Amino acid sequence: MRLRIAFSKHGKVRFTSHRDVARIWERALRRSELPVAYSEGFNPRPKLSFGLALSTGHESNGEYIDVDLDPARVADLDIDSLAGLLTTHLPVGLTATGVVVVDRRMPSLQQAVTSLPGRSTSVTSTLSSSRRRSIGSSAVTRSPLHASAKARRSPMTFDPQC
Repeated sequence: MRLRIAFSKHGKVRFTSHRDVARIWERALRRSELPVAYSEGFNPRPKLSFGLALSTGHESNGEYIDVDLDPARVADLDIDSLAGLLTTHLPVGLTATGVVVVDRRMPSLQQAVTSLPGRSTSVTSTLSSSRRRSIGSSAVTRSPLHASAKARRSPMTFDPQC
């Protein structure tokens, strides 16, 4: 059985790295006594799979983790109360917001991502109107900024003027 857990990351915990968040989840799953499946070998690790790594310092309402459960130890698992149970074992700022059972044949979290919506705020809202005008006029007179990235099949170009 595989669980997909949705969680949010806010407050001071946003400054923890992705690897630290993974260790936090390992500890929380162990403390909640969830029957997590472990890898085989000399150093067994819990079978966890994260989505795309959130950059350090950013907050999010939509982070996901897949957890494989040990089929031999899964008994009557109450999925509805699992998010609350996990949240009690997570530090302040990390909150489990939902848990669903997913089929193992579904694409992994990395493969399922098709777009990354985002939101940014402008610093100019706190500036005086004359300062905003001077910033705006200098931005218009400058040459355009072009950035490019090599995709899997073809190069992409980003033009902020569009």
